[in-house]
Amino acid sequence: MREERAEVPARLWEIGPEPRPGQLEADGAGQLPFAYVEGTGAHLYWLTGEDVRPEDRTVLANAGRGPDWEHHPMSGTRFALSVLTGGIRSDILGDLTADDHAFDPNDETLGG
Repeated sequence: MREERAEVPARLWEIGPEPRPGQLEADGAGQLPFAYVEGTGAHLYWLTGEDVRPEDRTVLANAGRGPDWEHHPMSGTRFALSVLTGGIRSDILGDLTADDHAFDPNDETLGG
């Protein structure tokens, strides 16, 4: 998943016209996928960097089926909680209420 999710946006940035998010322009910056929204194409990534400890990674959200990216300067856990409880709004993820979602661990989704 990591290789695929790095390759797809990189190809789009190379051929254009989709712009690369500014947060990924820094030397050593990268994106590590950690979640996706079934049926929408949206993916969530941790923003990685050479000097960024895993516990300090922030969130990049990508529409997946379009050029839109959002940066959320918070941990993935805080982001998920805030989106699901209405603390923040993501134009990419839309309106996610706590009653309308499910979490499926990868071992269950991918068959172990």
